[in-house]
Amino acid sequence: MSKKKFSWNTKFKSIIVVDNELFNNEYQIKLHITPVTINLQEQGDYFERLKMLFENVFANTIIASRDEKLYQVLEKETNNRFIQLPRQPYDQLMAAVCFTKSNAILQGKIIVNELELSSYQGDGITYSIVKEGPEIQLLDVDNWFPTKYNKFDPWWLRPDTATYDKILDKGIYTGHYRWHNQVADMETVDKEHVEHAKIFEFNPKVLDGDKSKNK
Repeated sequence: MSKKKFSWNTKFKSIIVVDNELFNNEYQIKLHITPVTINLQEQGDYFERLKMLFENVFANTIIASRDEKLYQVLEKETNNRFIQLPRQPYDQLMAAVCFTKSNAILQGKIIVNELELSSYQGDGITYSIVKEGPEIQLLDVDNWFPTKYNKFDPWWLRPDTATYDKILDKGIYTGHYRWHNQVADMETVDKEHVEHAKIFEFNPKVLDGDKSKNK
């Protein structure tokens, strides 16, 4: 992977919750990307991380507003994985979330300059997101965490694999998976977060990018 701009197309399936109803959805995404690091190994590692975000972390989730009543029931009563949003899961908001989380997990090694998103439920409309775009403001939230944890960013601004936020006994939830190069992640996370955040209630799956292995 050379140091130049390129684009990458991907997709993932999910279920969205809108007004207490469940709908199947599939997202089509195109990312316009610029490598920043000149280290070819790092370029490859972080691009693989980006692929895994969409192919493993986002895929087969239930997407809903945190205030959605049905989401609150499903979160308590099922073992599904979720993408938790501050508003209803319209495509503009999903595009903004995908854009910000992608850049967060890439940690400046690669930059997503622009993200285009359309979906099966989206009436054929494609939304284009850039850093200065108005859609990013849809993610502005106040008091997302209680006072004890209010210095932490919401999940879509952090480099861990969380796709929703929840307070656990040892701190904030940091994801169902952990990255293969976990040491690099931890160097960028506040030490108090490392000490108090719990990876998951049970053993996390390691995403190492080897498709020959059983997941």
